Amino acid sequence: MKKKKDRFVVWIWVAPYVKHYLMTNFKVDDSDWEDLVNISSDKGLDLFFRHRLIKPTHRYDKRYDQRGDCKFRTCKVALEISKSDFYQYGWSLSPTDEANLAYMLEVRCRTILMTYLTAAYLVTPILSECIRKFYEVFKYNEDLWPSDSIRRIWHRSDVDKHSLKLDISDKISKIVVDNLYKNGTISQIGKNNYEATTI
Repeated sequence: MKKKKDRFVVWIWVAPYVKHYLMTNFKVDDSDWEDLVNISSDKGLDLFFRHRLIKPTHRYDKRYDQRGDCKFRTCKVALEISKSDFYQYGWSLSPTDEANLAYMLEVRCRTILMTYLTAAYLVTPILSECIRKFYEVFKYNEDLWPSDSIRRIWHRSDVDKHSLKLDISDKISKIVVDNLYKNGTISQIGKNNYEATTI
């Protein structure tokens, strides 16, 4: 715990891509604190964090080292807490709770990743291109979130990649048939016949 300008914080170890997510979404502008975030605007995340500060769990403390027993959690982030929380509950999480919070943030980042990749894959079913676009949109790079790691997440997911390719083809076909029907090029009977055709 450090205190500057009446700021009270809890330091946690996170993966680089999680730190990037936190800094992008919750960074506090303060020249004295480069790695300061305040998650109180996200009620669900703040409740998850505060609950662990207020009621610590030590069930798996022996299993975790200072980085939550994960070699990829190489960055530290300062989570700002209120003065009253600081004096009432303290300024550190148990190793178990720190690992749980870090994991919850990793799940959140993977949700963003898979949501974007799934949508991008519908349009361009080339994973390397989808990853490149993900980097552009969410301001990631190879150092923050290596593409090899992203590929492993993608291949382990339960998303049916073959169905995604077929799904976009089916949707395009339906849009074309609908538009042809609306402008009078095909009849209602023809529309029904075309839509009943398996592609």
